[in-house]
Amino acid sequence: NSISISGYHMQEAGATAVQELAFTIADGKVVVDVVAHELTHGVTDFTSQLQYRNESGALNESFSDMMGVAAEFFHQPIGNGLMQADYLLGEDIATPGGNRSMSNPGAYGQPDHYSRRLVTATPSASNDNGYVHSNSGISNHVFYLAIEGGTNRTSGLSVQGVGAGNRDQIEKVMYRAFTQLMPSTSTFATARAATIQAARDLYGAGGT
Repeated sequence: NSISISGYHMQEAGATAVQELAFTIADGKVVVDVVAHELTHGVTDFTSQLQYRNESGALNESFSDMMGVAAEFFHQPIGNGLMQADYLLGEDIATPGGNRSMSNPGAYGQPDHYSRRLVTATPSASNDNGYVHSNSGISNHVFYLAIEGGTNRTSGLSVQGVGAGNRDQIEKVMYRAFTQLMPSTSTFATARAATIQAARDLYGAGGT
């Protein structure tokens, strides 16, 4: 069973989307990734203010997913069961399997590569403000590969990650990039440059 114990609404000035934060309990435990995801939207509102549409909106959603997963790995044991840390989003309340996967976005109908992004000339509520939840899979997969390593299914390119034991390095890079180095109108290209710069700021050029 799951119940909502508290609600919070937040609306950006000039935006049509309303962010809803629900502290959700499943089997008597807080669903960490969901709560951290929604709280991170608040962080974004007070830092980069990424506009909630098109590519900047997808980055907004993705940053919240990253911090949600980071919170899971900090607070929960690693595993594939309920209340265990993994790269799925919302898996403890949306069963089976949650609603997004960082390791394999395509399994949930999300793009894992920029060439597969969904595009609209008129972002609106009917297309999820320019497919922000779908296109978040692109940068979500970057986060996963940067930590765990692996091969992107679309490009075929392989990545050597920093390793699970060093996941905090990537978390810190993403946090710096998304809160200090990105303008509100960021695109995926902007995010790439910002994360590279954040890595250099924190660990030096070619740092490990």
